[in-house]
Amino acid sequence: MYSHREEKDRVDVVDLDPYGTAAPFIDAAVQCVKDGGLLCVTCTDLSVLATTNYPEKCFSNYGGVPVKAEYCHEAALRLVLHTLSTSASRYGRYIEPLVSLSIDFYVRIFVRVKTSPLEVKKALTKTSAYYICSACQSFYEQPLGRVIEKQSAAGNINYLFKIQNGPGVAQKCPECDSALHMAGPMWSGPLHDSKFVSKVLDHLEANQDKYGTAVRMKGMLTVAQEELDVPFYFTPARIASSFHCITPTLEEIASALLHAGHKISRSHACAGSLKTTATREDVHNVFRSWIKLKPVKMENISENSPARRLLAKEPSFEANFKRHPDSVTPSGKMKLVRYQENPTSHWGPGTKAVGGSKRKRAKDDI
Repeated sequence: MYSHREEKDRVDVVDLDPYGTAAPFIDAAVQCVKDGGLLCVTCTDLSVLATTNYPEKCFSNYGGVPVKAEYCHEAALRLVLHTLSTSASRYGRYIEPLVSLSIDFYVRIFVRVKTSPLEVKKALTKTSAYYICSACQSFYEQPLGRVIEKQSAAGNINYLFKIQNGPGVAQKCPECDSALHMAGPMWSGPLHDSKFVSKVLDHLEANQDKYGTAVRMKGMLTVAQEELDVPFYFTPARIASSFHCITPTLEEIASALLHAGHKISRSHACAGSLKTTATREDVHNVFRSWIKLKPVKMENISENSPARRLLAKEPSFEANFKRHPDSVTPSGKMKLVRYQENPTSHWGPGTKAVGGSKRKRAKDDI
């Protein structure tokens, strides 16, 4: 790839699909793709990207620290995109994410690589660190920079890039008063280009017989097309466990957020998940309203539990759980395979062999 760095030698498409991390090949890849060319990246090292078991390895490979939360797979996508963005920026180039998918045990990312000094500067505003609560998993974004647009008398727009004030949160989580841990820096911009995904779906519809996994591709891409450009997703079951309450249905939570004026979508990365424009505080207030209808047995909760601190707050508004017409997303109304299904019954790792003693060596074996 390094031999194709000259502009006349650059290629249209580069596909990185190594065993494990693609990090060692990214520097060469972003240089040898033509302006407007396609870069495809696969990383299978989710034990590094999607857990906090090896933060030092994640930092050395991807320049950021991973997330310990249920949305770790989306954070893995954003860490890889951060690496692509910073690697391209060194050579006056920038990336446009076309589709970024967390699939099974790996991440698969497609980006367009272009050249523009101004867009390279804007990469600063698409990069953030995050404070993650160790108990309730609330997250608080800390952008690394901001841009101010000023129009001159001649009508030209000038961009002024500034550092960002911070931190935007105290040392403890405002919701449950638990410790926060740092994650990132990582990509905070969009994961997908809905127009590009729409074109792929049109192609897939016209050529279904050519793809063995066409049904699954259609389902996952349809969800990705609808996905909101906000970090991160959540599942009602995980938040209900923080409150020690009965889990409301996905439709009830979606309806309450929609009635409160927020947008919602599903996430391709996790079945039963939601993304929303609401803050995590607003989501928690929906659950506090839910608990008014389905009370929690306080005697079963420890005095020092974060759940007590979550429950001690009163909701700032009364949530409406009546079914909203948009609570079921368009992909939910179609019979699509949106998430991976087990290929056979009882599929997965087998159980450990038990019973029987070790075979004794016969005299003839010696």
